[in-house]
Amino acid sequence: MTVQLSVISDTSPAAPGTVVGSIIGGLGDFDSFRIDALLTGATGGPLDVYLQRELATNVWADWLHYTQIATGASAVMVTALAGASVVSADVLALTTIGFGTTAAPGVALAAGKFIGGHPGSRVRAVYVAGASTSAGAAQLIRFTCYRKIS
Repeated sequence: MTVQLSVISDTSPAAPGTVVGSIIGGLGDFDSFRIDALLTGATGGPLDVYLQRELATNVWADWLHYTQIATGASAVMVTALAGASVVSADVLALTTIGFGTTAAPGVALAAGKFIGGHPGSRVRAVYVAGASTSAGAAQLIRFTCYRKIS
C-alpha cells in the first residue's frame, strides 16, 4: 500500500466574505482518503469551511461542508473518510450542491453534509466568514491518501 499526506493550511478571512484557500492535487492516483480537519472559529463572526472538488478545469463543486464554526470557538477535530467505495448516506437522496468558477458557491451544500465518494484529482478549501468577522484563524486539513498496490 502506498500512503501520501497532502495538507491544506490556511488562515480564514479576517473580514466578512468568501475566500478561496489552498488547492491540493494528485488525488486521482489514490483509492481512499482520511480527511482530518482541525478547525478554529474566527474572531467576531461565524465561519463556514467547505471542500470543493474540481469537476472540469476550474469548475468546482461543493463536496464537504463542515458544521458552521461559532465565533471564537476553540479548535475542533473533524474526521471524514472518502474514496470510490465510501459513499455518504446523503448520496442516496438527491442533494443540491453549490458550484462555480468563483469563490462563492451558487447554492451551498448544507452545513454538516458530505457528498462522499472519490474527490477526483483536485480539492480546494473555501472559507466564508460571517458578519462582524474581524480576525481569521488558522485552519488545517490533512488528507492521508491510500493506494492499493496492484
